[in-house]
Amino acid sequence: MSFSNHPFLKYCFATALCFLSLPQGFAQTYSISGKVTDAISREPIPFASVFLQGKSIGTNSDFEGNYTLQVNVLSDTLVVTSIGYQAAKKPLKNFPAQTVNFILERAEISLQEILIRPTEDPAVVMFRKIIKNKERNSNNKLKNYSYEAYNKVELDLYDWNDKFQDRKVMRPFQFVFDRIDSITEDQPFLPVFLSESLSDYYYRSEPQTEEREVVYASKQSGIENESFSQFLGSMYQEVSVYDNWPSLFYKSFVSPVNDNGLAYYKYSLVDSGFIDGVYCYQMTFAPKTQSAFTFVGDMWIADSSYALKQVSMEASKHVNINFIDKMSFFQQFELVNDSLWMLSKDKLVIRFKMTENMLGFIGRKTASYKDIQVDRTDMEQFFTTRTDIVVDEKAFEKQDSFWNEKRHEELTLNETGVYEMVDSLKNTRAFKNWLDVVNMVLTGYYDAGWIELGPIASAISFNDVENVRFRFGFRTSNEFSKRFRIGAYGAYGTADKRFKWGADAIFMIAKDPRQMVGVEYSRDLDLKATSAAQFGQDNFLTGLIRRNVPQRLSYVKQGAVFYEKEWKVGYSNRITLRHRDIVPESAFDFKYLEDTENGHPDTVTSFITAEASFRLRFAYREKFVTGDFDRVSLGTRYPTLIAAYTLGVKGIFGSDYNYHKIEVALNYNFPINPIGTFNVTLVAGKTFGTLPFLLLNVLPGNETFFYNRFAFNLMNRFEFVTDMYAALHVRHHFEGYFFNKIPWVRKLKLREIIFANAVIGTMSATNKKANELNYKANELNYYFYVPFPKPYVEVGFGIENIFKLFEVDFMWRLTYRGNPYAPAWLPMFGMKLEF
Repeated sequence: MSFSNHPFLKYCFATALCFLSLPQGFAQTYSISGKVTDAISREPIPFASVFLQGKSIGTNSDFEGNYTLQVNVLSDTLVVTSIGYQAAKKPLKNFPAQTVNFILERAEISLQEILIRPTEDPAVVMFRKIIKNKERNSNNKLKNYSYEAYNKVELDLYDWNDKFQDRKVMRPFQFVFDRIDSITEDQPFLPVFLSESLSDYYYRSEPQTEEREVVYASKQSGIENESFSQFLGSMYQEVSVYDNWPSLFYKSFVSPVNDNGLAYYKYSLVDSGFIDGVYCYQMTFAPKTQSAFTFVGDMWIADSSYALKQVSMEASKHVNINFIDKMSFFQQFELVNDSLWMLSKDKLVIRFKMTENMLGFIGRKTASYKDIQVDRTDMEQFFTTRTDIVVDEKAFEKQDSFWNEKRHEELTLNETGVYEMVDSLKNTRAFKNWLDVVNMVLTGYYDAGWIELGPIASAISFNDVENVRFRFGFRTSNEFSKRFRIGAYGAYGTADKRFKWGADAIFMIAKDPRQMVGVEYSRDLDLKATSAAQFGQDNFLTGLIRRNVPQRLSYVKQGAVFYEKEWKVGYSNRITLRHRDIVPESAFDFKYLEDTENGHPDTVTSFITAEASFRLRFAYREKFVTGDFDRVSLGTRYPTLIAAYTLGVKGIFGSDYNYHKIEVALNYNFPINPIGTFNVTLVAGKTFGTLPFLLLNVLPGNETFFYNRFAFNLMNRFEFVTDMYAALHVRHHFEGYFFNKIPWVRKLKLREIIFANAVIGTMSATNKKANELNYKANELNYYFYVPFPKPYVEVGFGIENIFKLFEVDFMWRLTYRGNPYAPAWLPMFGMKLEF
């Protein structure tokens, strides 16, 4: 049968020929597009591989993380991979066009076995070129520069379930959960706070290194607080990847471009491509060991200049830091003046979680920098104010139109609704109650509107004179006045049946520069703490947990007035006028021999003083979080110096003595990388005059079981007295340097500490004679002693961060071990909440 004579075969052939001759455009085409971002930082992941599972068809994301894939055949699954991240898969639908976004979790980069070849690893060669050009590419050597900074901070609530949402205590907040978005299908989050600020920042290194920032616009969800605006500016967020040891949460991390980075990281050169017209190389890095504070991530290096174009990294999982589940760090740089690379975008994202079963928070701090100028000739005009950070009076008055024009990047839909939502949240009674509880825990006072009640920890305490002491106190709140604060308290002891009281007032004259005056008066036992690191003796805990040592207390009538002025941030003076009537309690057994005209000394059991003191404090480039009256120091990289002079004048309101006192203290806290942080405090003093020993230099003892770093912890109060002395306190925090090397211990996040305290001092013959009823050269029971010629020394070691909160120390007294009331060694305890 011939083909030409068969009608059916002719029809089939003709039909097939028609289909084969159709244009290719008639074939089914599928378009898949989306974006690949980092799960924590939300930053795009450039050059990620996107491909169909089981097919040799794929593409790469661009520098903004976007991708588009055009295919004629479709798989059921789309896969994304990127070096340093966990691979992700998503199902595809049989649609002509679809959007598929990926959010990748960073993974620890596994270290492969290194094969030694005659030629050097290209990643090592690249790293050495980065280090060689690091000083030229960083801004540390610039004379001056300025820029406009935009800072955005977001706080999100995450990791809750329906059971938590349905709790009775959460019912007033149900409207909040209606605003839930999600960063993945499995992990919803809820934005609960958002703030923005715009500021002009200025830096100069000549004639001296100075910074200045003017915050001219600030917008915060439900809060208008100048101090908070300062904290959210650029100067409180100084982190430079070019530093060898950038500091985050008071921990020194190893930068991936640390000069000795090859000792801490394994580097791999993995990719290259054009970014903003600059050819760059991608290099990954991963920690070699698990004992240091390191990162895992990647960086893009500009060709020829070997400057950093972009860095994206996370803190390694083994890092010994509390309450932080993940920490992501991102920086982007741009070329200025064709030769200098400056930071253009900076992002820090931290996921906080107190315990595994509690709610968590994600904090996101994004900063971008525009209008960067270097080597300006008009910088002098910007350094006329005394304070480093100035918040413009009209910063909170900017309208939405201003922000829409000025902010460096548009807010997401989620961020836009945060302001309205948080304002609504603040107006609920339940939320205000929660804030009251948090405020009471942090400050020790309960907010009752115009007044604050407290301190709560001193409401009941115990001591040898009063037995049980009841105390009620209050102070006015910021709602009453942001300029004037009044406080008062009353106390009663069940044993002495005596009422004690005190009152004080502070008036804030100005905030720039900071100036205040204050006055106080009290009739009470001398129970106050001598330093901020010490509990007062009227604290509930110190009364319960105290060594069995006879307590030596005095009843003091005291009035004082002071004036304080901060001339420049970190440099302040205080002048104080004080009058005291001191009556040691009978159990103190205090006596003082005072010369008389007939040559027969009188025995004095109480005395009156009138004195004026001048105090100077200098802490170069110190930063604070400042409230209307109180403030908290965030520390300084430089030593802190305190010097004080006191003049006692006889005859004023019955005062008994003339004297002079000089005291100087130097404190320096500095990292010794990579083995932790070292702290040293030097104190020296001299008192001129013949005086009761209570007016001389009474060395600070500690009769509790709580460690006090400003005291001698195995020394009793009034055990050692001098009229001239020098003391040394040293502490070294290893931050888990040794424990991190032990795998099964590393998970506990324990930290090691060692310390030593020593003091030597003398006393003049006239002071020894006048106080001979209290001083015995060879007895240490109820008498004071002079640490000379042998110094008093105590040493110890401890374990910090037990259950992320507690500290246990073991201390030994090396000298003057004959006092039956003072232990030769002792375990001590501490409690602190820190990262």
